[in-house]
Amino acid sequence: MKKLIPILLTIFMMLLGVQVALGSVVVKMSGSGVISPAAYQLISDGQCHIVNNGNGTIGITGSTSTNYVVKEIGVIISLQYYSGGKWSTLSSYSYSNPNSDYVFGGKGISVQRGYNYRVTAQHTALNGTVNESGQSYSESIYVQ
Repeated sequence: MKKLIPILLTIFMMLLGVQVALGSVVVKMSGSGVISPAAYQLISDGQCHIVNNGNGTIGITGSTSTNYVVKEIGVIISLQYYSGGKWSTLSSYSYSNPNSDYVFGGKGISVQRGYNYRVTAQHTALNGTVNESGQSYSESIYVQ
């Protein structure tokens, strides 16, 4: 019986892994903007960034990479500002590529001075029955 337990445990873990692989995997990314868990089958990297270009303008970017070419890869970048103790979304921009392993998008935006801004990104990949997504956040910047 003692020898059977590790075998059963291994089989259980393999079945659990197959179940996760066939379902939707939703895992948040670390605050650094990089996917941290190794639970992804498709997505290999997801990032977003914000830069202060001066004179009340900022640049925002986001990208998603996969381990190999997938049916659809995407990134939605959202500009947020901090006011009243919470982050609120000002605008969102969606970018996608069919039959690719990389997508990148960016925008230059004029913003109101006197607020903190950040970018969030929703990273997605679809290939057959596997549909993955994750989220990343940029650092925040203050625009004077």
